[in-house]
Amino acid sequence: MDCVFCSICRGQEDAVVLDETDQTLAFAPLDHISEGHMLVIPKEHHESLLDIPEPTLCAVMRHVRTLSRRLCADEFDGVNLLNDSGRAAHQSVQHFHVHLAPRRAGDQLDLWPESSYDETETGLIYEAVRRALTTSDGR
Repeated sequence: MDCVFCSICRGQEDAVVLDETDQTLAFAPLDHISEGHMLVIPKEHHESLLDIPEPTLCAVMRHVRTLSRRLCADEFDGVNLLNDSGRAAHQSVQHFHVHLAPRRAGDQLDLWPESSYDETETGLIYEAVRRALTTSDGR
């Protein structure tokens, strides 16, 4: 397996490591979307939200929450979290990761841009979603 995030965890790739736990690592991404933007990953390889074991996901999210609380205690006013799972969702590195983007009041960043999604069939779409949710356990 040739995963850049696994290489970062092993110390084989350079990264600006900001914080870590026994199970997770927080580091600066190559392309920043906000001041203080960081990625939080599990140290063991899991491709996406769809395959990460629940205890590992909980460890990542616990770290995300701890970092968010620390950032908002002093320096920032809020955070945005983003996860892309799967190629159709534009996941660029096939290793589960959460983008944590600290925010300041009035920073005028548009991290949730307007969509061109057509809402005319919303009722039918949510009926299909409801069917999918009731016929599958989500695994």
